Amino acid sequence: MRKAGRAIFLVFLGALSTAVFGVVTAVMAALSLAASTVLIVPGTGTPNANVVEDYMPHFYDRYIGGTDQALPAECVAETDCTLAGVNYPASFFPLFFFSGWCVPGRCNTWNDSVGTGVTNLNTALIDVLVNTDDDVILAGYSQGGAVVSNELRNLASLSPELKERLSVFVIGNAYNPDGGIFTRLGFLPTIPFLDITFGPSMPTDLGFEITTTGFEFDPVIYAPRYWLNPFAMINAFAAFQGVHGRYLTPTGNSSNPIAYGYTEEELAEILSGPCPGPNCRVDSQGNRYFMIPAKSLPIIDMVMQIVPAPLQPFFEPIVELVSPVLRVLIKLGYDWSGDPGETRWAVPLPFNPFQNWLAVGTELVEAVGEGIQNAFGIGAATMVAPPAEGGEAKVALAGDDVVVEDEVVAEDSTEDVAEDTAEDSAEDVAEDSATDEETSETSEASETEGTESEDGTDVIEVEDLDAIEDEDLGTESEDVESQDVDADLGDGDQGDEGEADADADAGDSDDSDGDTGQAAA
Repeated sequence: MRKAGRAIFLVFLGALSTAVFGVVTAVMAALSLAASTVLIVPGTGTPNANVVEDYMPHFYDRYIGGTDQALPAECVAETDCTLAGVNYPASFFPLFFFSGWCVPGRCNTWNDSVGTGVTNLNTALIDVLVNTDDDVILAGYSQGGAVVSNELRNLASLSPELKERLSVFVIGNAYNPDGGIFTRLGFLPTIPFLDITFGPSMPTDLGFEITTTGFEFDPVIYAPRYWLNPFAMINAFAAFQGVHGRYLTPTGNSSNPIAYGYTEEELAEILSGPCPGPNCRVDSQGNRYFMIPAKSLPIIDMVMQIVPAPLQPFFEPIVELVSPVLRVLIKLGYDWSGDPGETRWAVPLPFNPFQNWLAVGTELVEAVGEGIQNAFGIGAATMVAPPAEGGEAKVALAGDDVVVEDEVVAEDSTEDVAEDTAEDSAEDVAEDSATDEETSETSEASETEGTESEDGTDVIEVEDLDAIEDEDLGTESEDVESQDVDADLGDGDQGDEGEADADADAGDSDDSDGDTGQAAA
């Protein structure tokens, strides 16, 4: 009786412990995912992010929630997370030719627009810090990143307790220390008429984590360092038009896809990857800098958008040929070897004269080979020459398509021949010596036909086998073996057809009309 009572008690205690553990786990999870407020400062041309469909959710879902496991994947009421846009002019006098940058009633200069944004962001931040216990995420895009960068200087004197509640996420930031367009030009003085101040760069040593994300070649955040490299500069100009405005698209402002044709799943895989890693650097303060790789060259994308659609198939081989070499030449205008948190100005050179030129030469040689292979399909089944006189065809590049079809016929025919051979073998054993001589001659002829069938004409040979099925076992066995050899010789290069198109995404970026109006420098 005691044992039974003890067993019941232990079962009850185990169930109670499980329930308590589940409650504690839920409470701890709720505490670890404390309430959060995300203050989002939009880019140039978007003065009010609160009224633009999908603008703020895309910012959080793509570049914030997916990069930190301590944050909820989605910022919604169910996760006790609030998205709030910070309004400001978001204009850039006198660049009226970009949609929304300088319009009547809202054509402030850069310094005036950024200054107003800093004031409004500071007011919103103090309100959240004082009146709630929420953790606060400061988020800025493009000019909004400049607003956040300048606001960070106002936060240097905050107490450690308040700093623990802060984190920063910026995308396409013009004041990025190593690569921001205004940081690269930080050696220039303020231009009075335009009211533009170049720099200083975003501070990185404030005691809270900063995460920076940008697409490769976007000149607003990752501008070339060597400004006399014409390939890098032209490509950067094309990226400003076709890449910089597509961090958050499609939104209520634009129906364009994400830059370089990325999907949200692909972005999540990159931004949740290791840091430091192939797509992320870390500065001396522990801040993270993600660079999302370019799937294609913006300059190539721009050219293909200009070319009429009917002519694009004729330009594609040229694109495939030059893209690998062009990429190497473009990358000579960049240098990402230093501390990403240190300010690095533009250099009036076409490249770094002290880099490893042996490695550059090797890359160029490999790029030439890659371009030739992509453009002309070397090693792929692309062309078959017609048969030459005398019945022997010559294969140009590869003849896999024809050989594959012949192989199927040959296999079926071989099975038929094998069956006929089995039926006739008993009779053929009794053949006299004269038949043996005939068999020997037929065997030699069969071997000759088998050699000729390597060029892809073995279907005719199989039909001939059916015609001479009264021959003896030795003769037909020789033909079958010859047929098998022909089939095997056609299998070599079937898998090579899909190797081309390393930069096939050159045409993936849709028309960039209105991109720069959504968010640019």
